[in-house]
Amino acid sequence: MTKKQKPPAIKRSPTKHQLAKWQRQQRTQRITMIIGGVFIAFILGFIGYGYYYDQVKPFNQPVVRVNDTVFDMDYYIKALDIYSQGQDPAMIPAMADLVAKTLQQNELLKEGAMALGIIVSDEMINDELGNLNLSDDEVHRDMVRTKLLAESMLEDYFDPDVPTTDEHVQIQAMLLESKEITAEVIDRLKNGDGFNLLAGEFSIDMVTKENGGDLGWLPKSAMDVALPRELEGSLLKDIIPTIEQGVLNSPVYDESFDKGYGYWLIEVVEKDETQGIHARGILSKSWHEAQEIKAKLEEGEDFVTLVQRYSQHAASKELDGDLGWIQEGSGNEVIVGIVSELEIGATSEPVRDDNVSTKGGYWLVEAVDKDANRLLDDEVREILKAQAFERWLREQEKNSLVENYLDREQMSWAVAQVLKNRG
Repeated sequence: MTKKQKPPAIKRSPTKHQLAKWQRQQRTQRITMIIGGVFIAFILGFIGYGYYYDQVKPFNQPVVRVNDTVFDMDYYIKALDIYSQGQDPAMIPAMADLVAKTLQQNELLKEGAMALGIIVSDEMINDELGNLNLSDDEVHRDMVRTKLLAESMLEDYFDPDVPTTDEHVQIQAMLLESKEITAEVIDRLKNGDGFNLLAGEFSIDMVTKENGGDLGWLPKSAMDVALPRELEGSLLKDIIPTIEQGVLNSPVYDESFDKGYGYWLIEVVEKDETQGIHARGILSKSWHEAQEIKAKLEEGEDFVTLVQRYSQHAASKELDGDLGWIQEGSGNEVIVGIVSELEIGATSEPVRDDNVSTKGGYWLVEAVDKDANRLLDDEVREILKAQAFERWLREQEKNSLVENYLDREQMSWAVAQVLKNRG
């Protein structure tokens, strides 16, 4: 039996009211989704901006520029970390500005060497990184490149311009405390006493005293770098080129030379059982000068006037010689010992004090021998090459665009990052 089929259901079209309702619902959904999307995008953007502002932007800001090369904060922090390895953390802030200058000089060297056709290969850098056991990263590679370039410049570019020979003078010298002692030493030299013996007895600088006055062979054109370090600031570099062989020079007073002692003349002003002894003083550079000052005081000259004319003790000189109240066990024990034996109004005899420093002395110099064409010491040549290198770098900087954008706040932030990374 055939099964009757039901007639198909008739699909009714939505009414206008239903269509309008559905359209409103769809529109509301779309608006809600759009608003939600915008809100999410805003939140994500805000988070992203905060991350960029706090974690990205500070590291990307430029800190140093040399011509067309710019170093950012991230590079600077890494360099500061490397250059300060092994240093006390408290010293890192003091290195912050130095590292920025180092980046400038390294880049000036690289660009200047390139202009001269001096380069180092990647293979050379790789080998040196291995020799020094350094990691292979941008900052270490730049540091090694700078090292290799500097060595190459010194040997290939500057070495040929530094002479290997120079006129030399064999010198003996001594520095004497006063004109009176100088006159005595000259008389003894004329009477046959040896220069070495007298230098050991009377010289007031340790180099010539310990060496019996012997300074060896010194090159005339490089006197300032050939002298012992302790004498580099003295007038010897100007005296030696002017003296004749075998002739003792006229004594030259060197007011710039520091010696580790002086002579006190001290007057007691008042005494108090509680406060101690109130005193004033004059620090003289020599025993003979102190004796002259003592004589002037006894003749009635004003103490304050003599302080201002002679004293080399800066702190008390500003106070017209006033040393303040002195008590046993405090301050300079030499002064304590002097004032403890003086009555009010009395002035001491000159007393030597090895706890202070004064300036001045008289150079006696003799050229024992001369050599017109003597080899320069290797150490002197190395110093001359280094000096030429420094002058060249200054010229590179003068002719380049060099800018340092770092301020104190940024350097402090960089130091904090270095310390933070070290844990």
